[in-house]
Amino acid sequence: MNTKNSLPVAIVILVVAVGLGAPDLVAAQPSTKARLPVDRIDAERTTGAPRALVRDAVVQTPSGEDDLTISIYPVLLWVPAFTATTGIPPFPDLPGGPDRPGTSGSTSASFDGAALAGLSIEKARWRLDADGIWAAVASQRETPRLDINLDIIYGHVSTGWKIYKDLSVTAGVRRVALKYDIQIEERPSFVRKPGIWDPLVGLAWHSAPGSRFRLHVAAEGGGFGVGADVDLSGSVRADIRLLPHFGLTLGYSALYLKLSDTVLERTLEVKQTLHGPVAGLGFYF
Repeated sequence: MNTKNSLPVAIVILVVAVGLGAPDLVAAQPSTKARLPVDRIDAERTTGAPRALVRDAVVQTPSGEDDLTISIYPVLLWVPAFTATTGIPPFPDLPGGPDRPGTSGSTSASFDGAALAGLSIEKARWRLDADGIWAAVASQRETPRLDINLDIIYGHVSTGWKIYKDLSVTAGVRRVALKYDIQIEERPSFVRKPGIWDPLVGLAWHSAPGSRFRLHVAAEGGGFGVGADVDLSGSVRADIRLLPHFGLTLGYSALYLKLSDTVLERTLEVKQTLHGPVAGLGFYF
C-alpha cells in the first residue's frame, strides 16, 4: 500500500467520525447556565413582567387575615365628663350617733383628664384586648352642697371570637379600684375605697386588618352583683396609619357603674358615668 495516499484518507475518516459523534458529546455535557424555577418562568410568561418585578411582587404580598397582628397603644388621653348620683347614709363612717339623715342627689357634669394604655392581639378568628386607666375626676352640686372627688384605677381584659365576618362575641373581666372623697354641706368629708371585680360579656366589630384605616366598635356589660351591680361600657375608635408601623387612634368611650359599698352597716350607693373623646398613639405590627 502506498503510505502517501492512505494517510490523507485515514485523516478524512477520523474527522468524519468525530463530526458524527460531536452532537452526542455536546448533549452529554452539563449546562453551565442556571435554570429559572418553573413558577418564575410561568409568572414571566403569563404576566409579561420582567424577572425582577415578579420577584418583588412575591416578596411584597400583603399579609392575610389569619396572620398575627399586634397593636400597642402606649399613650391614650381621655377627657371624660363625670356625673354621679349618690345615696349617702347618715354618719357614713360611724357605727352610731344622733339620728341625722344622709342625702342623695346628682351632681352636674364636669370635664376632667385620664390616662390610658392598651394592647390588642389578633390571630385568625381570635382577638385579645387589654387596657388600663387612671383618672382623677370631681363633680359638685351647689344646693344642697355635695362634692364628690373620685380616683379610679382599672384594668380590663377581654377575648373575642368571630361569629360572623368581622363581628365577634367577647368575654372578659374588669378590675376597678375606686376612692371616693365625699363632702355633704358643712359636715366633715368621708372616704370610701371600694374595689370590685366585674365579669363582662359583649359584642365587638373590628374592620379587617392590613389597611391604613381601621374601625373598632365594642360594647360590654356585666357586674351582675358579683362586683358592681351594673357595669356598662362602650367605645368607637379609628386607627389611622401614618407610617407602616405608626399612627394615631381617635374615638369616644363611655363607662357606667352602679355599685354599693357597705361599711359599719352603712351603705353608700353610687351611680356614675364617665364619657368623652379619646386620642393617642398607636404602633402596629
